[in-house]
Amino acid sequence: MTDNTLAAFPQGEFAAFSTAQMAHFLPYRAGMSQQAIEEFFGADLGTKADFDSTHLIVFDHGRMLKVNPGEIVVKFPNGKYKVITVDYYNKNFNEPIVVDDDPGVDRKQAAPSE
Repeated sequence: MTDNTLAAFPQGEFAAFSTAQMAHFLPYRAGMSQQAIEEFFGADLGTKADFDSTHLIVFDHGRMLKVNPGEIVVKFPNGKYKVITVDYYNKNFNEPIVVDDDPGVDRKQAAPSE
């Protein structure tokens, strides 16, 4: 049986505003590519997130949170991560902001000074 809880979300990383701040999200799906996960976590993969033998794991204040397909990984501006459900997202964040050719905030090159 296919998990359709993320059907309304983009296929890859996206950004959205909460009432206070911009955050980045990774809707985690079964069979998600290793490359998509590596791009989302960047240098944090291996320290703030990693893989055990079968699951993606996010470290939150010393706790290991297993990420299940159908859940969303959030990266907040302070560099912390959280694993949330679609219901939590819908209650606390606005619609996804997606720019197809945007490599993500963390990977953008700084604009040259004028």
